[in-house]
Amino acid sequence: MKKKVLILGSTGSIGRATLDVIDSQRDALTVTGLACKDNVELLNVQIGRFKPDFACVYDAQMRASVEFPETRLLVGMEGIRELIGMDADIVVNAMPGSIGLEPTVEALKQNKILALANKESLVMAGRVARRFLGQGKGTLIPVDSEHSALFQIMKTMGQDDVKTLIITASGGPFKDHAKTALENVKPEEALNHPTWKMGAKITLDSATLMNKGLEVIEARWLFDIEPEKIKVLIHPESIVHGIVELVDNSYMAYLAYPDMRIPISYALNEEKRRGLPFGRLDMEKAFTLTFHPPDMDRFPSLRLALDALAAGDGTVIAMNASNEVAATAFIDGKIKFTDIPILIERTLEGRFQLPIIEDVETVLAVHQEATRLAEENLRRLHA
Repeated sequence: MKKKVLILGSTGSIGRATLDVIDSQRDALTVTGLACKDNVELLNVQIGRFKPDFACVYDAQMRASVEFPETRLLVGMEGIRELIGMDADIVVNAMPGSIGLEPTVEALKQNKILALANKESLVMAGRVARRFLGQGKGTLIPVDSEHSALFQIMKTMGQDDVKTLIITASGGPFKDHAKTALENVKPEEALNHPTWKMGAKITLDSATLMNKGLEVIEARWLFDIEPEKIKVLIHPESIVHGIVELVDNSYMAYLAYPDMRIPISYALNEEKRRGLPFGRLDMEKAFTLTFHPPDMDRFPSLRLALDALAAGDGTVIAMNASNEVAATAFIDGKIKFTDIPILIERTLEGRFQLPIIEDVETVLAVHQEATRLAEENLRRLHA
């Protein structure tokens, strides 16, 4: 029987890649539902091609633009929750930003197989997600290339074998920029990633290296490992996606062509591998693999994320919220690239000293307060 797949964020880069994988594996996978924020034009194309039973538009004002009356249409977060509660076997959460938290929690509550591409879910509420995983029958399979790599390596060993988890980073478009040059970079430059084609928020996070900070926090909860055992290395070739250093000082690494459809296929097939018509890495061609530590003086957002993780849950939530505010402000041309970490740091001076948060309601309350404070600091930044 074909597995029914629900894709949240179907019009984004991960959502589109997921549909590519399903299109190549129609013998095993079918689309039961699609959800997007407001790109109804592309959603209509996807509905026409994959004919799902259900669709959801987060922005209620766009619902009238959906052209397929035979597809049941839902709206808003309530509609997304209803979709998750239906008969999907696998839920792909590719919604960007903090908005993806509630669908992650709902999928785990509903004991679904969750293919998770939304970093912020585990960044904001990793402790909560682990509790739901421990209490129920839900399964979480990471879709991020780095976490998928580490996930696959870790399946071959015990926790006691692990000395360090190493997350690799391309370094983004400004890896060779001098610190002074970063003040003048434009949004269009920051959104031009050298390796991956992604949405605006994650692409900007890659440019600031905040993305790697978020991935360290995500890994801490995904693998239930102490934060000091997780490291970041810059690897411009983006061929090695994850490395595990073992207690005997040996290493295991996962290599693949940088194509998100590879880890997506692994997740959709419930940790089984299938032949793919894309993403082949030709090992017979000569290439170089280079690694070096990140420069947290030039890219302080990574340091801020690691410091927040050490400080506790409340600080992590506030860091994530203020980064979202700062990212939007930079993309909209309101602040400089180098203002992003300044805004985050000023927001973290607020009172967010809650080291342990174990419920979604408190997570969302802290996020809302941190967002308010970050927006207030944004107004003051160049006043």
